[in-house]
Parts: sequence; C-alpha cells; structure tokens
Amino acid sequence: MTVMGVWTDLAAYRAAVAELAPLMRSADADEPGILRVVDGRGAWWDRLERLTDTVGVVVDEPQPAPASAHERLRALGIPVVVARRRLRADVVATVVSVTAAHVVVDAWGAPAEAATLLRDAVGWGRVLAGGPLARVAHVATPTADTLALTRDGVGVSVTRARGGAGVGDALTAVALGPRRVEVRTDSAAATIHVEIADAEGRRIAAPRREAAERVALRRLRDAVHAGMRPGDLDELAHDDGILGVE
Repeated sequence: MTVMGVWTDLAAYRAAVAELAPLMRSADADEPGILRVVDGRGAWWDRLERLTDTVGVVVDEPQPAPASAHERLRALGIPVVVARRRLRADVVATVVSVTAAHVVVDAWGAPAEAATLLRDAVGWGRVLAGGPLARVAHVATPTADTLALTRDGVGVSVTRARGGAGVGDALTAVALGPRRVEVRTDSAAATIHVEIADAEGRRIAAPRREAAERVALRRLRDAVHAGMRPGDLDELAHDDGILGVE
C-alpha cells in the first residue's frame, strides 16, 4: 500500500489527512511528488498553474474563473479534483441516472457568495438534465438572477436570489419526469437531502456524512493511482461559462 503525502495549509484538510492515515500523510511544502490543496478564493487558477513537483491537486471551493483561465488549465497534465460542497461528487453519483423533462433550481444566499451560488445552481441543473446546457436567456436585477437553459429539449430554469448581509445559503433543485427527484442543500446542514418519488412511492437517499475534504482527497488519490484525469475542471468550466465570467 502506497502512502501519499499531502501538503495543505487549510485546517479542515489537515484533519482529513490525519483521518485517512495510513493511506495519506502530511508532507512539507517543498516536498516533491505529493498531492496539494489549493484554496479556491481569489485567482486560484494562477496558483494552480504555478504548482510544480506535484502529482495531483484538490481545488477547494473555487470562485468563478474566466474562460481564458479555464482554457489555460486544459493543458495541465495532472489530475485535478474540484471540491464543491453544494455539488458533492458522492451525492451527484446517486442521481446521475435521472430522466428529466424539466428541471427547476432555486437558490438563496448572501451577496458575498452570489456568483458562486449561481454557478453551483447551474451545476445542479446540468446534473439533473443529464449533461451540458445551452443558455437561452439571462435576466439580472439588483436582487436576483434568472437563467433559462436547455439541453436536448429539456428546459432548465435557474433562479438565484440575494439575501441579506449575513452568511449562509440554501438551494433546491427539482427534476420533473417519470421520477421526481429533489435535491436540497443548506449551508447550515451537514448533509445534502435527496428525495425520489415515482410510481413505487417516495424514497429518501441515505445521507452522505463523510467530510467533503475526505471525499475530495480520496477521489484524487484514486485518480492518481488509476492515471486518469477527472472531469471536474471541464464541468467547472461549463458552469462558469454559463455565467459568462470575464
């Protein structure tokens, strides 16, 4: 069993590394051939591009990036996992087989997180619609944004309302079709709620309680061992692109 070194200055990831021993261990910042965690605040793409002597990277909660940055990141030759707590990979895996005729996503949050919240709301629209979306219209007001999107005849409506000056946000995504799938996220809750209703009745998916940091580190370790490049950056570029980030 190979023990992989991880360098990070984020406390939650240091805790996750300790919990994942003996699969992982803390490493020094100048140690080559290790995994690294990049804080997604600010121009995270510049910090990611500058990394050397690393075999894989987790980008934690990235803020929306411009298309030019995403274009440069396509040239990266290492696995990159993107940790988005509203759009956790382990939760997405439970709903990827949804067949939807229409998708509605509503989100509410503080102004400081407005762009990131809208981007993650678009992400849930993409997941529930089954793939990449095209923008039909975008209406913005001082207090809300509404996006009309489509994928192969499936309509996707995304609305993000700005709340007060406090912190926190919530999101509800509903796929309507042969099965009704509802996803609810709340920054005050530790888990994401997934509910499925069809002709057989109503079911609530078992909550995923593993810390998002652990999930991201395990996914990155698996990608490095498999020699594969996760699609996280491509999905992030799609969702940022719908917002038209400059």
